[in-house]
Amino acid sequence: MSGWSDAGSLVVHKMLGELSYEGLLEPVRDGDDWVLALPAATYRFRARRGAFESWHVEPGSATRDGEPARDPRTLVVDARERLGLTGLRLADVLAELTATVTNEAARLDRAPTAAELVAMDYNTADGHLTGHPRLVLNKGRVGFSATDRARYAPESGREFPLRWFAVHRDHASFRCVAELTEEQLLREELGDQLDAFRAGLPGDDYVLVPVHPWQADEILGTLYAGELAEGVVVPVGESRDHYRPHQTIRTLANVTRPDRRDVKTAVSVRNTLVYRGLAQAATLAAPAVTTWLREVGAADPLLTEKYRFELLGEVASVSVRHPLLGHLDELPYRFHETLGALWREPMVARLAPGERAISFAALPYRGPDGGAVLTRLIAESTLDAGEWLGRLLDLLLTPLLHWLLRYGVGFCPHGQNLILVTDEHGVPLRVAIKDFAQGVDLMDADLPEYASLAPEASADMLRWPPHLLAQSLFSSVFAGQLRFWAEILLDDLGHPRADLWRRVREIVGRYRDEHPELADRFDACQLFAPDVERVTLNREHLAGQGFDKVDRDDEFDVRYGRARNPLAGPDPDGAW
Repeated sequence: MSGWSDAGSLVVHKMLGELSYEGLLEPVRDGDDWVLALPAATYRFRARRGAFESWHVEPGSATRDGEPARDPRTLVVDARERLGLTGLRLADVLAELTATVTNEAARLDRAPTAAELVAMDYNTADGHLTGHPRLVLNKGRVGFSATDRARYAPESGREFPLRWFAVHRDHASFRCVAELTEEQLLREELGDQLDAFRAGLPGDDYVLVPVHPWQADEILGTLYAGELAEGVVVPVGESRDHYRPHQTIRTLANVTRPDRRDVKTAVSVRNTLVYRGLAQAATLAAPAVTTWLREVGAADPLLTEKYRFELLGEVASVSVRHPLLGHLDELPYRFHETLGALWREPMVARLAPGERAISFAALPYRGPDGGAVLTRLIAESTLDAGEWLGRLLDLLLTPLLHWLLRYGVGFCPHGQNLILVTDEHGVPLRVAIKDFAQGVDLMDADLPEYASLAPEASADMLRWPPHLLAQSLFSSVFAGQLRFWAEILLDDLGHPRADLWRRVREIVGRYRDEHPELADRFDACQLFAPDVERVTLNREHLAGQGFDKVDRDDEFDVRYGRARNPLAGPDPDGAW
């Protein structure tokens, strides 16, 4: 098969599993197969059911009318009535799906083995990952051309400089943690290039802003054309340092000077459910959120000493309000998130000699030889699979439970935001987490710890009832990661899926037993409820009704139906 067919086959099998999981497709069992009868064609595939009543589709098993199913676009057309797709929305989905397959084919063209990926630098490895594990159209990147894809997509392996602009302080704001100043941050990031950038400015009343080159061409060159002409926004040059994009496109790692900070930039492409700009309130609040999290964590020995749970702080930020569009509140949110940046502590600065950093998003990765990173790490460690898994689950879950239950903090701990630190043999040592600006929520209660949170941060952070805040674990960790790990370990090592979920239940239950003072809050989070709401990201994505909302967080409908909770107890058939 060609790279395109290989990529298409991967997406077809993922689509059959995830859309069936969300109830959009309804296959029926026929002997050892599952059959999906659509008006235009009949699909057959082999699959087993897993935790949260999910589907694990056997790679290469899917056929369409007896022929190998390799083009997910054909599946969408065949299923368009069931998916509720017509007209323009059908065309948009097919275009985004085509881009996803194209990007996946580019990834496959350079795909390393699991052994090679494990040995890679953290930032380099990020360019080889498969993207969001549940969303089918996960690399659509609406707005990128083929040339943009070759220049700026993580799969391309390319590096590029940032462009810097100066914006008059009437329209730009800078924030940082107390240990920094604006001058110090810029000097540390730019060195003597800072003086050169300032030399051509008409005055001192300007804030310097790093801009992704795509954003500079496509957004600044159009929406800010008047401000560029009038000197409100002034281009000052390109960085000497070159950067490599992470899977999120807008987060860039400095490859020239890895000791310098990662930069998260506004990039107004639509990828998955949202445009990837930077909201002003959240961006400016990020250093205050970082400061608060650090202060709370530093005072807790469980977090800082026993588990050494790492917070990769967003230590500085800058945001620009467009002089005209920024004051029109009724505009879709993407017009208000066009220019800004965050500086985040780099993971490499936290590593001791002999330590390795691996994105949790890399753990399910399978290389061209079929090997998975998860099982490669276990093999390198020489630990028993159960012991290795138990260590990792404890390092991951106990700190997240502690933040949730002791301090009322819900992170967004999906695979891209979590980082596993191992020793040189793959033994888990600790976990790090990042992305605080729009990825930390609170309980809808006045907890004592909230009193020290800066007003600008408190005002921007979302508040949820305990059982909904606990969705940060169910959606991002349990259903978003662990159900995939269980299937890999079963396929590769014959490790029972029930063993993984038994360990999860033991860790969660142990936390409750060891912290009886938090029992009421634990019970309010409903972690052991018999069933949980099913998070259905593909339903929301395919509906496509939220892309031009005024508030990006307004009325997202990502929950549909309920699924049995594997934390409530074991499955009689051993699926969890």
